[in-house]
Amino acid sequence: MRSRSKSSNQAKVVALRPELPPLPAAQRPEHVLGLDEVTEALADMARQLARGTTGGETLRLQLSRVLTLLKAQVVYVLVHDPVARQLRVGRVRGRADARIRAVMPGEGAPGRAFEELEVRREGDLVCAPLVGRQGALGVLCVMGAKREVTEQVLNALATQVSAGFDVAELRDEMQRRNKDLETALAGLRSLEQHREGLLGNLSHDLKTPLTPIKAWLGLLGRQRLGPLSEEQRQAVLKCERNTDRLLRLVDDLILMSRLQSGKMQLADKPVALRALVERTVRALATSAELAGVQLVLRPGSETYVRGDAERLTEASFLLVEHALNRCAAGERVELEIGAQDGLASITVRDSAERLDEESLEGLFAPFVQPRHGRSMASSLGLPLVSRIAQLHGGRAEATSEAGGTTVRILLPLFAGALGDPQEAQVEPRAGGILLVEDDPDCREVLNQLLTEEGYRVMEAASASEARKLIAHFRPALVLLDLRLRDEDGRAVLRTLRSTPGLEEVPVYVVSGASDLARLTSGTGLDRIDGYFEKPLVVSKLLDTVAAVVRPAKQLAR
Repeated sequence: MRSRSKSSNQAKVVALRPELPPLPAAQRPEHVLGLDEVTEALADMARQLARGTTGGETLRLQLSRVLTLLKAQVVYVLVHDPVARQLRVGRVRGRADARIRAVMPGEGAPGRAFEELEVRREGDLVCAPLVGRQGALGVLCVMGAKREVTEQVLNALATQVSAGFDVAELRDEMQRRNKDLETALAGLRSLEQHREGLLGNLSHDLKTPLTPIKAWLGLLGRQRLGPLSEEQRQAVLKCERNTDRLLRLVDDLILMSRLQSGKMQLADKPVALRALVERTVRALATSAELAGVQLVLRPGSETYVRGDAERLTEASFLLVEHALNRCAAGERVELEIGAQDGLASITVRDSAERLDEESLEGLFAPFVQPRHGRSMASSLGLPLVSRIAQLHGGRAEATSEAGGTTVRILLPLFAGALGDPQEAQVEPRAGGILLVEDDPDCREVLNQLLTEEGYRVMEAASASEARKLIAHFRPALVLLDLRLRDEDGRAVLRTLRSTPGLEEVPVYVVSGASDLARLTSGTGLDRIDGYFEKPLVVSKLLDTVAAVVRPAKQLAR
């Protein structure tokens, strides 16, 4: 009884004794791993994953950490090669050993650890499977460890090494994809540069021969080259109209390409919409008269928006042209400028046949041929209008009913302008005009047009000729083609801007390039005063020249 009582008391003492805390590192046997050491090692290995090193470098650092922690002779990984169906040596840290070799799955402790996904031992060799997001990757092997290696510790270390494999694979894949993207982007940039150059050259090369054709037809139509019979005059007018159609097709194709690519640079200045539309009406008055269509701009006040005047002029021209092409003789096209709810509008109504729903839905789609109207209708006109409106923060819309079709563009109203900003009027100056143009036909017709208006014209067919003339001749105005055969026309512009006494001479570029609008933003030596796009609108050219230069003589008409 006494003995049982003593035993029972000892049991109670043992049961009540609290668990002892882990021994401090200084008091632990050297071969025993402390929880704090393992935790720090795992945390260090995790930090290595986030350092952005290469996959091979990350694995090397992790194996070095395991080697130090376990005080092993060697730590290495065997990586599974599914093609060769073996575990090949991946990375080794520590001493060389003959046992470090490739093995087959199931062969020895490494092969069994891989196949059975469990820790396996063989003498002083202990192996743990490496399992990643895609399944078994290989085996972590520790040989000759001087410190205690439990399955839990080894599996935790193997998990970190497996994560290293996954992160390295993802990082390497990301680097490969980044290189592929960089290569693709470089290719796209090269293609875009080639495309821009091709567009510029194509536009210039197509429009340059149209310039003398259109100019000579204009002189014929105005009977400047001799009287014409009515039949001859009508033939000339038809030729001129079809030249305009060809020009419109070239312009529309190039403009659509630039708008779709996002390369179009738009100015951001106050634009008076009514004045802009009035110019459009005047430009298309002859076409309306020939078609027998009444073209009317309803009275109203001026309305202002911010944007690119050239592109908005293009949009208004295409709107009116579309309406005219839909109408037959005796019908009517009516324009109206308005403003409501913070939006300015250009509205064009025609009295032609009503559009069905299918045609109305495809009105702003590129390359959709209209089902109604005359054959001269363009399949790119209204899609360009819509795109230009979008680039200005607006939209285009259309409705159709029994009385005809209404197409409208809506643009953000510019509330800051209370009046039309008038530029200071400068009196025309005396002097001659320097015409720098390498195309002989363009040069000849421009010379004749300006000479007939009483201006003194000096010609240069190249940049070198232009520089020679500048040295002895102070022009009142320079008309400059940028695409000269011997060198870029900008060289002539920079010579003018850097020559004392010629810095302020007005320079207008005459070119068929597709990116003329961006030239107006040039400063310093690259500053220009304006541009004329080939083929030239003769009235616009002569009006601009008359505002800058006073004719040397007035010829009898």
